[in-house]
Amino acid sequence: MDLVFTGLAAMPVPGETVAARSFELQPGGKGANQASAAAALGADVRLVAALGDDEFGRIAAADLRARGVSLDHVATVPGPSGVAGVLIDQAGENVVIVNPGANGALDGADASAVADRIGAESGALTVLASLEVPLDAIRAWARVARERGWRFILNPAPAPAEPLDDELLALVDVITPNQTELASIGEERLAAVVPVVVVTLGGDGAEVRAGGTVTRVPAFAVEPVDTTGAGDAFNGALAVGLASGRQIGDAVRLACAVGALATRGLGARSSLPDAAEAEAFAG
Repeated sequence: MDLVFTGLAAMPVPGETVAARSFELQPGGKGANQASAAAALGADVRLVAALGDDEFGRIAAADLRARGVSLDHVATVPGPSGVAGVLIDQAGENVVIVNPGANGALDGADASAVADRIGAESGALTVLASLEVPLDAIRAWARVARERGWRFILNPAPAPAEPLDDELLALVDVITPNQTELASIGEERLAAVVPVVVVTLGGDGAEVRAGGTVTRVPAFAVEPVDTTGAGDAFNGALAVGLASGRQIGDAVRLACAVGALATRGLGARSSLPDAAEAEAFAG
């Protein structure tokens, strides 16, 4: 759940108190945002996650169901759900503080069994993971994807506090760092291990690094209201584009369009486009 403070004249510095123009409670979370973006584009989305047994968890579950995201594989665990404090200034830029809450309870012990159930229903899949859940769970799902011939996309956000291990990176088909995350993991290391690196550049679009070449995909111009969740929308759309058979450049173009459109409203999900709007905007 996102606790969103908007309209700050400037971001606070240590020891400073600043006034927000307004406050809203918005459903959030990287995995949930990415799942919502993919579902808005018409994808069949199965979320694997954990929610707390608190009011935030109940609100989050209701919102995801309303957006068409399957929660058949979402556990409810004792304790609080994940939360984020989001500060947004008058230019629409944001600073986010995250506590994983129930996300920290997710493990990979049942990844294979869950994958068997989902695969039996859906066939070939694209798996998208972010670092808001424990690395053990991500590693387990990366192994599951490789064993079944499914595409595995890793969004390495939030930026890892410790280096990502070689075993995990060797199982990744596409990784989507921003520039900070790219520096944290190491450009040369990623280029040597991961076949496709998609570097998100915010308002400057994205770069596709694959096969020794770098291709720039330009951004789409919008008047941003709130950039919270734009990267999540990008990743959800990228997964949909690749799952639908697009080549990487076309999939990244669609992702750039969806990421831009997602900044038009307050919160991570209020302006997610459907497939028709996204395709028309992407051109």
